[in-house]
Amino acid sequence: MTAIAAGIVLFHPDPDALAETLAALAPDVAALYLFLNAPADEALRACLRRPLAAPVILMNDGRNLGLGTAYNRMAAAARAGGHATLLLLDQDSTPPPGMARHLQAAHRRLREAGECPAVIGPHPVAAGGSATKTPRLFLRHGSAPVDGARPLEFLISSGSLLDLAAFEAIGGFRDDFFIDAVDIEWCFRAWARHFSCWMLPGLAMPHRLGQGLVRVPLIGLQLARQPCFRLYTYARNQTAMLRLDHVPLRWKLKLFPYIAIQAAIHCVVRRDTAALRAFARGIADGLARRMGPVRHRFVG
Repeated sequence: MTAIAAGIVLFHPDPDALAETLAALAPDVAALYLFLNAPADEALRACLRRPLAAPVILMNDGRNLGLGTAYNRMAAAARAGGHATLLLLDQDSTPPPGMARHLQAAHRRLREAGECPAVIGPHPVAAGGSATKTPRLFLRHGSAPVDGARPLEFLISSGSLLDLAAFEAIGGFRDDFFIDAVDIEWCFRAWARHFSCWMLPGLAMPHRLGQGLVRVPLIGLQLARQPCFRLYTYARNQTAMLRLDHVPLRWKLKLFPYIAIQAAIHCVVRRDTAALRAFARGIADGLARRMGPVRHRFVG
């Protein structure tokens, strides 16, 4: 198995942006798996009828099953289809031309160097003109770069090339996380099972994180502006990771103070208590292991 497949999770995407993404990916992949986490309207269906250099396989019936389930089902379909690797993307990323080929070549070099890469991805950067935050990267302590690739604690899922044999050995993404931190938990689990996670610093991928920026005057801190239900899932899933043995202690020690700081900042900037309630409910549910789809209503 050598061919690359690509998998994209769709939730009310912009059809023109999706068309550009599909056109950029199709020449370098053997199949395009599109997972519908929302019903497809006519504009999306018209986009998907455009001819491409790779076959398009539609998955799911439009029910929102969350990112973890979507990734797992696309990985299983790609594995069954004879593909060795799966490039995950979401609609908030714009892959540069040839990204899949560059990642596949780097994956091969890592294996030839004796590494066991579970995943390798590009360097995510804020999309031009989007006023969004560049995802923060965390280098892996005690691991050295190999042939231009840098080891990271975790990668964002969008843009990451999964080794499907490693994925099978590590296990799938957490379905019950639904959205947020599914990639963080999985990468920590990969490291704990003697696989590794890598990034190519020279391969930039524009990515739109959140709905803008929350800027903190004087100290220059920037946070991604998210709706309250995303603040809830972030706090819940990060809190749930405190119970997991494969999550490093260093991550757990920095996590709780950081969540508290974010909760205070979002509350002050929004000038209401909806964000604070979202964080508080998320922490409570994470500690109580109340996981799965978001069942609470949040305002803000």
